[in-house]
Amino acid sequence: MHLYRFIACSLLLGSFLYGHSLSPVDAVSYEKAKKLYIEQSYDEAYPLLSTLYINALDDVELNFYLGRSAYELKEYPAALAAFERVTFLDPNNFENQIELSRTQYKLGLYDEAKTNFEAIRKAPELTENMKTTIDYYLDSIAKQQQRNFLFLTTRGGLLYDSNVNFGSTDELYTLPTHGMPRSDMAHEETAGLTHLYDIGERGGIVLRNRLSLYNRSYFDETDYNMMLLSYYPALSLTTKRSVYELIGGVNRFYLGDKSFYTGYSINPKWSYFYTQNFRQILSCKVGQKNHFEFSDLDSHVVELSTGWEFSPSSTHVLRTDLVASRQIKERGARADVSYHEYIASFLYTYQLHPRMIFQFNANAKQRLYEDYDPIFLKHREDITAYGSFNMVQRLNDVVSFQETAGYTHTDSSVSLYSYDKYTLSLSISGRF
Repeated sequence: MHLYRFIACSLLLGSFLYGHSLSPVDAVSYEKAKKLYIEQSYDEAYPLLSTLYINALDDVELNFYLGRSAYELKEYPAALAAFERVTFLDPNNFENQIELSRTQYKLGLYDEAKTNFEAIRKAPELTENMKTTIDYYLDSIAKQQQRNFLFLTTRGGLLYDSNVNFGSTDELYTLPTHGMPRSDMAHEETAGLTHLYDIGERGGIVLRNRLSLYNRSYFDETDYNMMLLSYYPALSLTTKRSVYELIGGVNRFYLGDKSFYTGYSINPKWSYFYTQNFRQILSCKVGQKNHFEFSDLDSHVVELSTGWEFSPSSTHVLRTDLVASRQIKERGARADVSYHEYIASFLYTYQLHPRMIFQFNANAKQRLYEDYDPIFLKHREDITAYGSFNMVQRLNDVVSFQETAGYTHTDSSVSLYSYDKYTLSLSISGRF
């Protein structure tokens, strides 16, 4: 920002040192430039005015036209210098003060722009429309200068689950935990609190802290109640085409009325924008799970993923992701802990109109367990297909309704673990 001030001051000082009155020939050129300016042909008026002003530093009108033409062509340093010359010659020029403040805003000189806008706001000749415009600039400056941002999202609703216990589709198995599928209703709640803090230039380096809660409580099958508490601190750096993120993670999962495990993770992520509408995301995550009562389930997790996101228009978004992960047990002889997993997913979002969004999500997952199962005398392999439809209806900028229908089908080489499940949910959410 100091560069803009230096350029403007240099132009201003140089102009006053070397300027003098217009010659008759220049006066003719000025009338031509003035006509072009009035016709809003700024691209033609600006070159003429920028050669004439050096000989007409005491001409308020010429310098104002030069500043306005430069502003319209986004030549903001030249516009700033012209409006500052007018301020020197005519400090009470109300229209010039507005244009000067707008130019300072465009150059990111927010302190100067704020001071000028606040002074203009008190002027008795200010119309109601002009007051509204100045209030918009003052509000925008406040947001630009703000470094702390806090967002709260909440959601609550009802869910129907056709297979709470992941009951087997194979009727031969009637084990307590893998018997016939049992259905139930549940209430669901989610809450998320996000804090952003800008470090340095706005949007360049951002510190993010995110706390979230998810709870699902069944009316009858309470042994399958679940709750997840998560905290994700992150540091991100944004450049012209890339976003670099380093994300930490701590989460605790509760099953029934007991603490089940605590997880830790570190996740570097890189997003690259090939165009404004197309980007690729690369991610690597390393984590660990520590179980409270079942130490044989403790494990390390490594995950690699890549995704592509394409927005062909403002109402359509397509995203696809490929994920490869490996979970490695720390101890014990269990055959259902260590595995390789591969996921391919697809998400389509369509904004039907400004207050209604439709989403379709589908994914396919293959999980290959590494250890030979001594009970079933084979290596277990699960293949899962999932699809869901989601409709979001916004009542206003805060409150939304959401309806979701999902279906899951899993085929396992150990038929005990094959199952079908569908869920239906209706919820209301708020963003503050």
